[in-house]
Amino acid sequence: MKKTICLILTLLNSILYAVDTRESAVYIRGYDLTVDSATLKNGLSIQNSLIINRLIGGTTNLTMPATNQFKGKGVEFGINKRHSGLFGTDFGISYATLFADSNYTGVYATSSLRSGSGSSAINLASESFTAYEFTSNRLRTANIKVAENIYLFHDSGQKFLEGLALRLGGEIYGNDIKATSPYNINNSSITINGSRTQGSGFAVAPINETTYNEVYLNAILGLGYNLKIAEGHNLTIGYEYLKSVANSGNYKNKTKSLLALSPTLAFPSETKLKGKVESEMEGNRISLGYRFMISENVSFGLNYSHSEATHRIVDSKVKEPGNFFTLLTSGSSFNPIPFLLGSQPGFGPYPENKDIRRQIGIEFALRY
Repeated sequence: MKKTICLILTLLNSILYAVDTRESAVYIRGYDLTVDSATLKNGLSIQNSLIINRLIGGTTNLTMPATNQFKGKGVEFGINKRHSGLFGTDFGISYATLFADSNYTGVYATSSLRSGSGSSAINLASESFTAYEFTSNRLRTANIKVAENIYLFHDSGQKFLEGLALRLGGEIYGNDIKATSPYNINNSSITINGSRTQGSGFAVAPINETTYNEVYLNAILGLGYNLKIAEGHNLTIGYEYLKSVANSGNYKNKTKSLLALSPTLAFPSETKLKGKVESEMEGNRISLGYRFMISENVSFGLNYSHSEATHRIVDSKVKEPGNFFTLLTSGSSFNPIPFLLGSQPGFGPYPENKDIRRQIGIEFALRY
């Protein structure tokens, strides 16, 4: 939290400093954004970190997501400031809301139970595969970024080197996803003392809703290049290496269903899995921009950026209630160990996925 506060104060100081100087440009940018979201893929598969907990209790539950890309529009406000020949500052705040077509998740589950002893013992085993279609998918993403550009060759007298800069900075970067599945298709079998029953079907319940958010404080190291290609025409190229130094995340999965007490009586039921999540991010971002001066103080621009980053979950406090059936896993004897271990936060393995973003936009800038 202290690191976050310090970065925010630095950003605010950069804004004030840029406004008080003479050679500044403030811009507004609208853009189209396409995201192959690691946040969604990690959110849909984070329950796999409970696989060891569940195995201890005699159950298996493996999630296999298949996702589509998010698409949407966003807006960015920013300032570009050249303080002197040596130093310059880039500052920007961006926000976008995106949506995706149907996403799918397949869940393979097995469980076993032995109750009683001797010839009267009951042996029960179940196996199922359930396919969930998430028809409502939303991603909100935001970024607050400040980068200092150091123009090491600004007084070299070489035109093609004067615009080359070492870039150092940081950003606060966050994602929030929500995915809802209103129905599922399942195929299952139950075996009781060797007698097997199999069935399949389509169900509008339970309703499955997953929400997952993550916020990173990233360090930025890179290069920037500005080139005046003709009078009133300017080209910018940038490369940035991103590495998280702090993060915060929250996960929640909510399942709504009907609890049938009789053929004519049912009550709504809801179960939740939730917890804090720690993760790390590492990646790269490249950008290309072009500005054309419409007048002495107004410019029009086109820009493109591409980023790839790995989001790796390193710890999860997500847990579920212990399975009471595990208290009788040794016949009729009482055994609390599987129950206690099964109700702990996930032992792993934790998921990691690559986030790929492509952004193209137009901007208007005002120099003052």
